[in-house]
Amino acid sequence: MAGRLEFKEKLGDILKEAIAQGGEMQKEEVEKFFAEDGLSEEQIDLVCDYLLSQKVSVYGYQKKSGVVRMVEEPTKLSTEEQAYLVEYRRSIEEIQKKAAKEPMEEKMAYYLPKIVDEALKMHRGNVFLGDMIQEGSLSLVLALSQTEEEEKIMEKVRAGIDVLLESQDETTRRDHRMVEKVSDLDQAIRDMTEENGRKVAVDEVADKLGITEAEIADILKLAGEEVE
Repeated sequence: MAGRLEFKEKLGDILKEAIAQGGEMQKEEVEKFFAEDGLSEEQIDLVCDYLLSQKVSVYGYQKKSGVVRMVEEPTKLSTEEQAYLVEYRRSIEEIQKKAAKEPMEEKMAYYLPKIVDEALKMHRGNVFLGDMIQEGSLSLVLALSQTEEEEKIMEKVRAGIDVLLESQDETTRRDHRMVEKVSDLDQAIRDMTEENGRKVAVDEVADKLGITEAEIADILKLAGEEVE
């Protein structure tokens, strides 16, 4: 238990360090931070996923699941996404036609199609393609103000998209946990009511589940109910 608590504290420390660096961190920094802990590559990846879920860009890291998906299980675009992609590519063509007179616009015109390609490779069914492209474009603007190297620019674009994907994953996991809590509470109340032949009190349910009455109230609020 002590080791687990210490690791949790270190997660908090590395998050603070990342925030102090403007919400950015290199994967090498993560590895160095946990060098004395002997973490496996898989565990380092989990730390990177945690940072992404906290809206920290981790450069040099890309979720393994995204790589597998784009090779073995390409996600099909929805009808809405296909229509968006057609319209967006038309917009890029218009930008490219007007880009010759302005250096920044010329750079944007060069990279925008690359962002589309990256978004398609990293695409997941639970995140709208347009949101991924938008996030990549915002990351591009920031990257162009920091470096001229194409490799680093695209790395920052991918990191920005990864942050969006992991944030969505974290939201989905949190929603699932909420649904499970509501379901468990509902089942416990029904079982206890049936066993006792009467309506059970909140403190009885809390004692049965090993949680506080305040937690019961919070769970009921998730279900749109109030404690009686």
